[in-house]
Amino acid sequence: MKPLLCLLALCAPLLCLPCSAAEPLRIASWSRNSEPATVAAEAVLSRAYAELDQPIEFIELPVRRALRALLAGEVDANLYRIAALAQEQPQLRRVDTPVLTLAAYSYANKGGPRPVSWDDLTGLRVAHLRGVLLIEQQLPAEARRVEAASVEELFRLLALQMVDIVVTVEPRLAVPLGQRVSTTFVRAEVELAVLPMHHFLGERHAELARRLDAVLAHMKASGELDRLLQRRLQQR
Repeated sequence: MKPLLCLLALCAPLLCLPCSAAEPLRIASWSRNSEPATVAAEAVLSRAYAELDQPIEFIELPVRRALRALLAGEVDANLYRIAALAQEQPQLRRVDTPVLTLAAYSYANKGGPRPVSWDDLTGLRVAHLRGVLLIEQQLPAEARRVEAASVEELFRLLALQMVDIVVTVEPRLAVPLGQRVSTTFVRAEVELAVLPMHHFLGERHAELARRLDAVLAHMKASGELDRLLQRRLQQR
């Protein structure tokens, strides 16, 4: 009996040790220091995962490399992607409540055209940022495309009347890009496209995706999600 008591006494300190913290979930993100949508989405996910007591770590990767890393299991999640990725990569787990929403907008000088659809851009000189796939795919073939390397260049072309329209993709709730440059540019009220952006996790995180969706849905219903997005998007 005495040896047993001695053994229990030796083991007691080990039994009292605190449980080790959960491993951080590795989330691939991109343009973390320059893209307002990234900053806003990271704030939303940080708040939601905190509700679940799940530590997270954002990993800076180029946007295309981030998806390859998720598919290879090198990271646990991607910050956000379009909904259709769930059909293209059914092994991934999409969180159904969007983290944020992007929209395609058009800008013109005062008195300029106000398109309500992509077809209305036919025959116009349309400037957009190089490499924005949505715009490249949706612009009518008859539009006169002008690619720019920066937001500043986009609106310089418009100010000099070298183009008729500027088309951008930017987050809802953010200060309009054109207004950041000059109040002389007018954004059309009609959105040319709407893109809800969803958080995606790897295959083994199906249960976590379900729990996270419940948190985000509650944040959306209470207005907390939009308030957090607006605060983050408008402070930059």
